[in-house]
Amino acid sequence: MFFWQKKSLKIKVAYILSRIFEPFVWMGLFGVALIFSSHFEGYNRLWWAVVLVFFLAGLPLITFLLFLKKGKIEDIDFTKREKRTPFIVTIIFYWLLGLILTWGAGGPMVVIKILALSLMLGIVVLLINFYYKTSNHALGYTAAVLLFNDFYDWDYWWLLIFVPVVWWSRYVQKKHTLGQLTLGTALAVAAWVIWRVMD
Repeated sequence: MFFWQKKSLKIKVAYILSRIFEPFVWMGLFGVALIFSSHFEGYNRLWWAVVLVFFLAGLPLITFLLFLKKGKIEDIDFTKREKRTPFIVTIIFYWLLGLILTWGAGGPMVVIKILALSLMLGIVVLLINFYYKTSNHALGYTAAVLLFNDFYDWDYWWLLIFVPVVWWSRYVQKKHTLGQLTLGTALAVAAWVIWRVMD
């Protein structure tokens, strides 16, 4: 167990922060928050929020835990870049499946757009991952916060203050370089810009 190892207090704090800012957790919270959005008018809010969270974050998180349990990944942080590829391919499949099912069932356009955006972003991350590692913590948290604020008139802009905290937690553990953190954040901003165009 991590906390039984001889680690400095700084590293232990960084580890805890990394778990707090897990990307799929924040993507899931974003999906849950949308249940109150006007974009679900005329639809069963609870049902479609569950569908979104299930495909966007639920299935990926369950798969991640299974990969970890079966030893397909060596640590919770996916330290080795090449170990990420099968997982990324799997979650791309989930997002594509969710997109097709939601579209086929005549679901809310907002769910279709979010899954389509996730799919595009997943493919980009997969292609980058063949050559370079990006920070999924920086990407996932920043994207979730940007999109969340876009839906709720930037009432929660202060959540962006924690982006440097995410950076710090990953950097001091030597899980990412500044370049990888910058790339993750830049991809999140790019995703938000694409969302604005789609919207």
